[in-house]
Amino acid sequence: MKLYYFVDPRGTPIYYPVGNKNLWKNRVLQSWRKMIMKSCLIANEHRKSVPVPYEWMENQLRPSPDLSLSFSLEKLLSVVADYSKTIVLAVAGSSYKEMLMSWVCRLRQLQIQNFLVCALDQETYQFSILQGVPAFKDSLAPPNISFNDCHFGTECFQRVTKVKSRLVLQILKLGYNVLLSDVDVYWFQDPRPLLYSFGPGVLAAQSDEYNKTGPINMPRRLNSGFYYARSDAPTIAALERVVKHAATSNLSEQPSFYDTLCGKGGSNRVGDNRCVEPVTNLTVHFLDRDLFPNGAYRGFWEKKNVRATCVKKGCVVLHNNWISGRRKKLERQILSGLWEYDASTRMCVHEVLKS
Repeated sequence: MKLYYFVDPRGTPIYYPVGNKNLWKNRVLQSWRKMIMKSCLIANEHRKSVPVPYEWMENQLRPSPDLSLSFSLEKLLSVVADYSKTIVLAVAGSSYKEMLMSWVCRLRQLQIQNFLVCALDQETYQFSILQGVPAFKDSLAPPNISFNDCHFGTECFQRVTKVKSRLVLQILKLGYNVLLSDVDVYWFQDPRPLLYSFGPGVLAAQSDEYNKTGPINMPRRLNSGFYYARSDAPTIAALERVVKHAATSNLSEQPSFYDTLCGKGGSNRVGDNRCVEPVTNLTVHFLDRDLFPNGAYRGFWEKKNVRATCVKKGCVVLHNNWISGRRKKLERQILSGLWEYDASTRMCVHEVLKS
């Protein structure tokens, strides 16, 4: 097992395992490893003269402001992308960096390597680097992202969500497919084989419909927190329309996805689980909710044993949405047992592979 050296803010050195000996072979540049090591040591020297208090879950590792790795987005994509030129993209700011790491840890448990993190602020970017996570910082991210007030419906949430569609479009134009996943989506299984099976000109997205019966492509029920987009002409043209619509909207990006692709009021709906955007001819496929349930479907989060219930039902992923507030979201996921990160040691929870 390969180990990375990290520094505890209380002064105690620790080692952070990132996977088995073959997991990262030929996947991450040697210079990436060397620069992480160098950055950690620089950060430790910086803290020797400036005592840093350790506060549980609120004030994580804060290294030198100059800590940075000189990898462009293009270079990271070329290193991280898998055989199908697909990357799994997550976007996170400092308020969700612990949840980001729980998400990363789960992907590592599933031996998924082709993930990339967009950090919305310098703190999250540095934190990701020191955790050995491939990351880049979005220079156009909105400033002053609230720590506790950036949940669904807030102005902060609206600004942050619009970053995601813009980044996805940017990556698609660089020739890479994107599986966009919010960090509050827990992965029980690897969804990539199923999602890769959708052909060109199809965007596969989670449905936010909570009714157990009836169509799942009802107005504004497209969840823009989990979807798979291919780098093809129809998808790129359609995403350009979504980004343009979102830029002029005072809502989040989610309504822009539905209104642009499925039409206002669902005028572009086809059947119970699809839409066809008439200008670009892009098909939107709403994913089966028994496999990709949202946070309000069938009350999974209220079950006594969330994991066992989801495994029995065959869940591929489960979205921790339809809940208001960062603290409530964190509490629900931690208490459910779907948490894979120990913030006190900044290490993944080491357990037998859960599937």
